[in-house]
Amino acid sequence: MSDRRIWLQKIRFCLSIGLLYSLTMGFVWYCLQAPSPPHSVANVTPVKQVVKQPEKPSFKLISGIPTRIVVPGSQIDLPIDQGFYNNADHTWSLSDTNAQFAMITMVANNHSGNTFVYGHATDQVFGRLVSMPPQPASEALVYTNNGHILSYRFQAAKESTPDDTSIFNYSGPPILTLQTCTGAVSEWRTMYQYSFEKVVQ
Repeated sequence: MSDRRIWLQKIRFCLSIGLLYSLTMGFVWYCLQAPSPPHSVANVTPVKQVVKQPEKPSFKLISGIPTRIVVPGSQIDLPIDQGFYNNADHTWSLSDTNAQFAMITMVANNHSGNTFVYGHATDQVFGRLVSMPPQPASEALVYTNNGHILSYRFQAAKESTPDDTSIFNYSGPPILTLQTCTGAVSEWRTMYQYSFEKVVQ
């Protein structure tokens, strides 16, 4: 065999070995770079689902100066004037035809306090509260100067003396108090107390 032929065989052998080595190294590299197989469902830690709760609506305060009182069960539907206490002669302002809202008390509202409305015990004003007393849970409606209507439900009536001012110290949920004179010589003040129910509009 000639030296040239032997030399060519050595070259082919070396090329074959080199090619085989390259292919092997390429396969190893591919295996190392390939993405890992996905986890089985059994091995996956479940993600806790967070349920978003709806936001609670913020409280909307409704309030207004009373301008009209309606007590259907006692056939009362009256305008309301603003009532004031006169320190000089210790009297409250009164009307022969209208009810009065005591301006030192809380305006009609859906939050807190006592809305105090008073009037003469005559048929033109609050006399029918005496002759046709409110029944349990009967309704009273207060209309305000800014277009609201608030509904109240009758709870109880109680008598007090003219000098009893404890009603003005009330603190708590919204209530409506209607007051008129009672007794043989108007010696008592009867207060009809209503609890707030809802805003009608």
